[in-house]
Amino acid sequence: MENLIRFITKNSPWFTWLFLAILSIVLLCQTNPYHRSIWFGSANFITANIYDVQSNVTGYFGLRQTNDEMLERAGVLEAENQALRQLLQEYQDQGIYREDSAKHQYRYLIAHVVGNSINQAENYITLDKGAADGVHQDLGVTDQNGVIGIVANVSEHYSLVLSVLNPKLRLSVMLKNTEAFGSLVWDGKDSRYAVFEDLPRNVDYSNGDTIVTTGYTSSFPKDIPVGRIVNTFDGGGSFLTLQIELFSNFNRLNAVHVIFNEEQAERDQLQASVGTSEKP
Repeated sequence: MENLIRFITKNSPWFTWLFLAILSIVLLCQTNPYHRSIWFGSANFITANIYDVQSNVTGYFGLRQTNDEMLERAGVLEAENQALRQLLQEYQDQGIYREDSAKHQYRYLIAHVVGNSINQAENYITLDKGAADGVHQDLGVTDQNGVIGIVANVSEHYSLVLSVLNPKLRLSVMLKNTEAFGSLVWDGKDSRYAVFEDLPRNVDYSNGDTIVTTGYTSSFPKDIPVGRIVNTFDGGGSFLTLQIELFSNFNRLNAVHVIFNEEQAERDQLQASVGTSEKP
């Protein structure tokens, strides 16, 4: 303490000068509009540059994480592709399958998220693709990790997606290992989780089991990843409700895939003819 007092006493002229200099600048900026505008302009410039650097750094690390996830997903898909190629070759060798008989039911369009909400009662996502790109209602949307939502409305160049984080969307899902199915819906609480409803009590499952799409509706193919089981809510009765941790990070959406089902119109027309048209 004595050393601090001795230091301040020894350098008191410098501290006095610094105090008077700061006081002079403050008084000058308060009383002189010209100098005040220069001061605030410089401060805003510095602040803007700091935010710009922060945004670039945050964006860089965000893209790095996204890239890591895509590389991991690409590795899984490559393994699945190799297994399918091997199985296909076996079918061709046995004369069961001919390549010219193949029909690609699904195709994918890459779009980018230009608007997104996660903390509203009903959340939507805006994409930079619309009717001019062939996008229309009821198309499924995914990212590299899993299901994102369903196209609800389109304009010429944009589309509005009903997010998984919207209670209006009930997604047909199932346990990957047993194919026991139910409905996935957001309970409006946390953007990281949704709930799996109407799972029969007699179904075997464990925390960590993967939830995927059923393919029962035309918006999504079968086995698109959705999330994993993390908890069980037992309200009695014949069915259970499970808490699902979503694979997709809705707070960090960027590039997504819009899924076109080439047989969607035929399927929807057939179901509508008997009044059984289903929504996801």
